[in-house]
Amino acid sequence: PSQCDLLHLDFWKGGVNLLRDAGSYSYNCEEPWQSYFKSMAGHNTIEFDGRDSMPKISRFLYGAWPKAREVMSLVERDGALSVAAGYSDWLGAFHHRAVMLQENVLSVEDRFHGFAEKAVLRWRLAPGRWHWEGDWLVGGDEQSRVQLRVRGSAPIVRCELVQGWESRYYSQKTPLPILEIEVAEAGTLTTELRLL
Repeated sequence: PSQCDLLHLDFWKGGVNLLRDAGSYSYNCEEPWQSYFKSMAGHNTIEFDGRDSMPKISRFLYGAWPKAREVMSLVERDGALSVAAGYSDWLGAFHHRAVMLQENVLSVEDRFHGFAEKAVLRWRLAPGRWHWEGDWLVGGDEQSRVQLRVRGSAPIVRCELVQGWESRYYSQKTPLPILEIEVAEAGTLTTELRLL
């Protein structure tokens, strides 16, 4: 792999990329950009202990490729689609993601353990006006309004919107909002995204 994007999930509605990755930016640029766009922080997944899930071997290659675990092929039942997969990384961190899509609701259950200090779940959001209404984050545009909520089995240490970067076009980067949820214990984070 040339990007560290294990279990990344994009979500589109009506041509709008609501949950998105960072893009590539440039194949020949300086740090921190050379690493940022390809890293776990550039994707909608969980980053363990502030590191990537695979060690970098060169500019375009990662090593210690994980093996998939607990894979569930796509299933359709009662109007819902579901799929799941997991992995253990080279330092023993484990992440399993189960995704279910029903009419107007996307549910993502992330189960994880085996890290030392912290796990950070990121949802890289479409640029726009995002605001809190109780424990729901609400945003999107007029054609694709959504609300998003994350709940955890372990205490959530931090839940905040931060500014990140994306590259929709080569050698161009623009800011975008990122919801970061940080925990210090093994457990499960459940994300629910509702289309309004």
